[in-house]
Amino acid sequence: MNKVIITFAILAVSLLSTKSFAQTANLNITLSDVLSFSVTQPASLDVNFDTEAKYTNGITALATDHVSVTSSKGYVVKAVAGTVTGSAALAPGSIKITSSIGATNNGNTTGITYGSSVTLPASGSSPATVITATNSSWSGSNPTNKFNISYLIGAGGAYAGKATGLNVIPVTYTVTQP
Repeated sequence: MNKVIITFAILAVSLLSTKSFAQTANLNITLSDVLSFSVTQPASLDVNFDTEAKYTNGITALATDHVSVTSSKGYVVKAVAGTVTGSAALAPGSIKITSSIGATNNGNTTGITYGSSVTLPASGSSPATVITATNSSWSGSNPTNKFNISYLIGAGGAYAGKATGLNVIPVTYTVTQP
């Protein structure tokens, strides 16, 4: 009788220890496009045409880390010159933009095309492409690309003979995902 009880106890313990249960939890993951954009300081660039060389060659003004983009896929940055204010009747096409990777960029640089000497069209025209990226801006945990923008202003004597005084040419940037 002891032998039967011991065998039954061992069998019961064996059956209890081999039981297992499984349940499933579903993770519902929705991926959405992310796109954010900013134009940082300086909000304005001040240049002074006060020498013959500046009127002849124009003035280059560099804005470091001027444009920032966070995008979950490729993107395109475009620019257009807004309505000019001031007495000189400056032409929007007298501004050329060159983009390059920013000084503090840690984002993904694979697949980026930088615009070089891109002439800014007037407001109401098709904006000019300044930066094209075929990939996400994410580089590991860093999501943002930063770009330097170099403005070449008034080259080739474009401002010679114009009325003196303060003039403003606003530059409007847009970013889209294709």
